[in-house]
Amino acid sequence: MKKIFFYTTAIIFVFAFGSCYYDKTQVQYPATTCDTTNVSYNIDIVNILNASCQGCHKGSSSSSGINLYDYATIKSLALDGKYVYGSLVSSVSYQGGNPNPMPQGGNQLPECDINKIRAWVNLGAPDN
Repeated sequence: MKKIFFYTTAIIFVFAFGSCYYDKTQVQYPATTCDTTNVSYNIDIVNILNASCQGCHKGSSSSSGINLYDYATIKSLALDGKYVYGSLVSSVSYQGGNPNPMPQGGNQLPECDINKIRAWVNLGAPDN
């Protein structure tokens, strides 16, 4: 009788606790947010342009003739009213009828980067 009780208890234990496991896919990681409240030209915008644009738009070797190296040029492109939000925003967001979506031949920038550029332009493209 003790053997039956032992085996029954062991089987119940295995089914009750042996099937439990920690599934890492069920862990809720905190969502990453895109902070566009304090966008800075010298921190955010320069980093985005360096990572995504300067390969083709830097210095006298710029293949397009548009140099995205100095603040004055970048500001003028950002505040250009030809397109919905200015040519810089319309280029990177693929909106506003811009015939040259950027980066050319590459993937569209991450939505957070586009939102940071848009926020910076909406602030008047300050040199901050």
